[in-house]
Amino acid sequence: MKILISGILGKMGQLVARQVLANPQWTLLGGIDTKGRTCESYKVFSSLMEAPLADVIIDFSYPDQLDALLSYATENHVPLVLATTGYTFAQEEDIIAASRHLPIFRSANFSFGVLIMRKLLALATPYLEDFDIELIESHHNQKADAPSGTAKLLVKTINESLPVSRTVVLGHWHGKRNPDVIGVHAVRAGSIAGDHTVLFASEAESIEISHRAFSKEVFAQGALRAAAFIASQSVGLYSMDDLL
Repeated sequence: MKILISGILGKMGQLVARQVLANPQWTLLGGIDTKGRTCESYKVFSSLMEAPLADVIIDFSYPDQLDALLSYATENHVPLVLATTGYTFAQEEDIIAASRHLPIFRSANFSFGVLIMRKLLALATPYLEDFDIELIESHHNQKADAPSGTAKLLVKTINESLPVSRTVVLGHWHGKRNPDVIGVHAVRAGSIAGDHTVLFASEAESIEISHRAFSKEVFAQGALRAAAFIASQSVGLYSMDDLL
């Protein structure tokens, strides 16, 4: 399988590249870096138009690269793995529209553990609808978006499991807590790879469901698992749920 990485010189792009190079079943064609940087270990192109045709493109870049990715992939019928977060609502709609013409695998988190965490939340939440719900997420101090895409995904899972969805509040800045909200708190410090905890609390007890990533390697592994999957799929929008 021939792989092209968009955002190859970012931290995640480099991790994916190393794993591709270490697997004889995969071929790294190189990657895209729009800042014009180069690398001795693999070919780096300034745009998709300069790169050779791949079997799949893995994207760990920025939301502003989406238009070019969707246009190129649609025109050349190349499956996409979208691992970038922070898309606008309009961009989300663009991804859905493009998935009618090519296979797209999109996830805010490529950890198998987070997938299982979501399954646990879907099972537990209906029994805890009278509990206060808080979500605390922690990431490294260079992460650009807050709350994280994973936090938003977990909130979506919780709300889909409640009889009545709750409003999301970023922190509690105005005094007492409203019982009909989900509080979301973002921590940015050091080199934390990714910690997410959902706290359910009543007057008498509390339950926590947590996931901790020890290394970003887990996200690179998940993205490559997604690439192997999407390369053989028909048109449509796919997620981590489809890997189960």
